[in-house]
Amino acid sequence: MEDYATGNINIGCSDSSKETDVLELENCLEVLTKVDLDLAYSSEKLVNLHGLLMYLLAQENELETIAVGNNYVSAEFMEKALVFNLLSGVLDSEVRELDSFMVSLQGEIVDAHKIKSSCRHLAEPFTMMEEKLIDSEESLKQTQHQISEVKIQSAKLQRTVLAFTHDNWKSDIAELSEHGLLSNVNAQSNMQIAGQRHILKMLEKSLARELDLEKRLTESRKTEEELKLKLHYTEQVAFHMEETAELVWGRFLEADNSVVVLKGISNELLGRLQLVHFNLNSMIQRESELKSKYQGCVEELKEKDAALENFSSRDAETSAIDAELSTLREKVKFLEEKLKESELQLSNAKATNNSSQAKVRELENLVDSLKESIDVADTRAESAELKVAELTGTNVELTEELNFLKESASNTEKRVGVLEKQLREAEIQLQHARASSEASQEQQNMLYSAIWDMETLIEDLKSKVTKAEHKTDSAEEHCIILSETNSDLTKELSILRDRIEYLEASLDQAKSSKVESSKDINVRTQFIMDLVTQLAKERERIEKQLNHLTKENKILAAKLGKPVKDASVGYNNEEDDDKDLASLKNNLSNASCAKSSLEAVKDSFGQSFQAEMYESIRLYGLSSKSDEPSQEASSSDNDVKNSVTVNSSDGTVSKVAASKDNHKQKSDKLMSQSWRS
Repeated sequence: MEDYATGNINIGCSDSSKETDVLELENCLEVLTKVDLDLAYSSEKLVNLHGLLMYLLAQENELETIAVGNNYVSAEFMEKALVFNLLSGVLDSEVRELDSFMVSLQGEIVDAHKIKSSCRHLAEPFTMMEEKLIDSEESLKQTQHQISEVKIQSAKLQRTVLAFTHDNWKSDIAELSEHGLLSNVNAQSNMQIAGQRHILKMLEKSLARELDLEKRLTESRKTEEELKLKLHYTEQVAFHMEETAELVWGRFLEADNSVVVLKGISNELLGRLQLVHFNLNSMIQRESELKSKYQGCVEELKEKDAALENFSSRDAETSAIDAELSTLREKVKFLEEKLKESELQLSNAKATNNSSQAKVRELENLVDSLKESIDVADTRAESAELKVAELTGTNVELTEELNFLKESASNTEKRVGVLEKQLREAEIQLQHARASSEASQEQQNMLYSAIWDMETLIEDLKSKVTKAEHKTDSAEEHCIILSETNSDLTKELSILRDRIEYLEASLDQAKSSKVESSKDINVRTQFIMDLVTQLAKERERIEKQLNHLTKENKILAAKLGKPVKDASVGYNNEEDDDKDLASLKNNLSNASCAKSSLEAVKDSFGQSFQAEMYESIRLYGLSSKSDEPSQEASSSDNDVKNSVTVNSSDGTVSKVAASKDNHKQKSDKLMSQSWRS
């Protein structure tokens, strides 16, 4: 039991130390996972910033070509320059934010080094953590190097922006603001920036979802590791319990062996008891033989009495006999004293026999197998008492015979010698009887002590057997509890494995959906770029038409300027020339119609451009309906052409207004479709 208790204490101490180690490992792993997630976030953001930088570099080249071709005058250049300026500012702010985040991440890595030093006593996890920290430091250095490169490129872009903002551009902006184009350009650039911000927000949401999934994966892995540790601890406890059960089983086998040995000892003691019984039987036979001899002596004494009666008639020898009688009296007194001593000894023997009988009566309930031997001992004691009674009777007879001899005085010296011999033999027989009784008492005492020892041994063995049974029962209960806990842990493990498989499947689905979404985004960005290029081409074509119309208007204005002079001269000369005045009014109405058609074309172009740009940014999930805006844009361009041709040919204002209304209706349809998507 003490070994079992010490084993449990050692197990408890080892469990507490292992729990502290597990907590330290969990803290270190949490820090490492946080560092890895931050590095992944920074690398993902850096990739997005690289994409934005490449886009800005391409825009820079386009701006340079447009600026060289149009001498910093065109509206397209102004619009692209504003967008380029805004995007370069966004890039600069994002790069600065990422740089500050990398500084904080470097501080986290330093803290992770400090936490790692507390796990030096764990060899394998310490090396693993050290390798991970080295890898994270290398990746941090690489990202910092890439961030510095992006910083340099963003600084170059800022310089180009400053180079583009010169005085000519300011004057062009002032002229364009007078015509109302700058507001449209600013609105379009704001719409583009809002769309790009929306796309960036969507990308950040997808990144956040990925990070959440990765956190869940790490948490599931941590739970799996904790369950593995718990399983390991339970296996160790089960192993210790098996060892204790083996020890208990060994002790139980030792108890069985000791029981077998004690059974052998009890069999030996039973053999000894049988030998004692045999010795008692032999003693009884000897007593019977002594009784027969004593009867023979009594018969001889009777014969001698008859002989003494025959010699009683002789009176000659009375004097000698009287002298001899005095001596015989003395001898008889001596013999009487000896008889008294023998009687005392017999009384002592009786007392010892009585005590032995009392002890036998006390042990009768405990040892039933020795009742026969005790009965034999009782019979033997009774026979000894009978012997004593017979000896007392013989002594009485001898005293009577001595009295008779005193009265008769006819005994001879031979008879006295014979009597002395008989007395000696009787004393010897008494001594033998005493020795045999003492030996029997000693044997009985030995038997009683052996029986007592056997009973104590049997009780000790019974107590040991009961203790062993209790220990085996407790060990069986522990084994049952451990089996139940093992079954519960196996169930939990199966559930966690199913969860992990489900999470892996969901991760695979998320990855596949991410890949599909990235492909869709690439396709849609390509479609948006194609739309932008088409819009740029359409815009160039419309600008050419506008230039052509302005030229035609100039020609018309020049044509209108000459008849006005003629009309003034005619008016000064002749006041009755009404036809010239009517023609002048018609020409003025045609000029006003041309100007209104130009303004309508400009408004329709601005509105169509805004609607198409808004739709190209907002149409995130409508790849199937991607051809409708281009068709409607082409129809709007055709309407503009028709309106322009009508204005140039007929000079009517109503058709231009109708085409303007149609274009507004189509742009409203496009806006409603984009909002529905």
